[in-house]
Amino acid sequence: MKKKRIAFLPDIDPKIYLSFGLIFILSLIFFLYQYFRHVDCENANFYIHAEEYIVNKIVEFNDNTKGATSWEWDFGDSTEIDRRQRTIHYYKRPGEYIVKLKINGNCIHEKLITITSISQQTGYLPIIISPDVATVGEAVHFNAEKDGGESWEWSFGETGNTDALEKSTLYHFKTTGDKKITLIVNGDVEHTAIKTIYVAPKVIKAKQKIDIKSYEFEKSHSSFSLPQGEAQKDPLVDMLQYIPVSPKAKLKKDSVVSDNKIPEISNEQFQILLNQVAAQTKTKDDFKEYLCDKYNIPVVVNDENLIPFDQFCQKISGKKIKITALRLSKDSKNCIQNINIHYKIKKWMMWMEE
Repeated sequence: MKKKRIAFLPDIDPKIYLSFGLIFILSLIFFLYQYFRHVDCENANFYIHAEEYIVNKIVEFNDNTKGATSWEWDFGDSTEIDRRQRTIHYYKRPGEYIVKLKINGNCIHEKLITITSISQQTGYLPIIISPDVATVGEAVHFNAEKDGGESWEWSFGETGNTDALEKSTLYHFKTTGDKKITLIVNGDVEHTAIKTIYVAPKVIKAKQKIDIKSYEFEKSHSSFSLPQGEAQKDPLVDMLQYIPVSPKAKLKKDSVVSDNKIPEISNEQFQILLNQVAAQTKTKDDFKEYLCDKYNIPVVVNDENLIPFDQFCQKISGKKIKITALRLSKDSKNCIQNINIHYKIKKWMMWMEE
């Protein structure tokens, strides 16, 4: 007797088996495809490099992520997407940019880079182009040499404020002396360019040239000599006869007192006393013996102003000063006769002439 074979799931259509088999094969192919093109998004290997991250300088972008086959670089400045594995780009404006890299269409990575308008190289400064010597009242041309500059702040050492905002400008100096020119580009105070020029007085030309033909030469001594005649008595002899009392002779004691000199004070010691006057720990009375009780001696300030000494002490009292030059003129008894001083005061964190 033969055993009857029982078919496995005899009621299922064979086409269903075929469909499941096909789905399995496709799933396997897709799995293998995804496996071999899989990228570990947590371990992407890409870098951004530049010698200096400043405007108009080339920045290099490169990706070495294992398994990466496609790339999409978004540089964060609204420019077109770059689909190369390695590429370069430059930024036209300073600021912070978020660079996005999409790898194989699904892994997205971001990096923040900062683009500045000023080079960070040590000692890099804008260059001030101007003459070294100028003349009062005449136009002086100033120009700046600096790549990537967008704003310019000129100060010409007379007002202590910003005098011009253009890259190239003209200025008329009103006073003489050394002038410190400063230039700040793009607001970068740490890289301020400084140049000192000398402003000379205006040369006054003669209105009329001297003509050698019209010049009167010195006359000979004979033109001034008196005519010869008889000798006459000097009238001074008769006048001296009527002087009742001769001048009192100077006592020996008085001559000793007059020859005594006041204590000597050096320029450095005098400068220390002036700094103490500015700090309000000394007054003009502390200079009494050196001035021989004369507080109205002239003081020439910065080759421009002339004021008495007592007014000068009031002027610097309570201010922070820096004396750059000091000259004292004394008589034979060491009494100070006049003072010539150059100094600056500190305003708005800067030293400037008052």
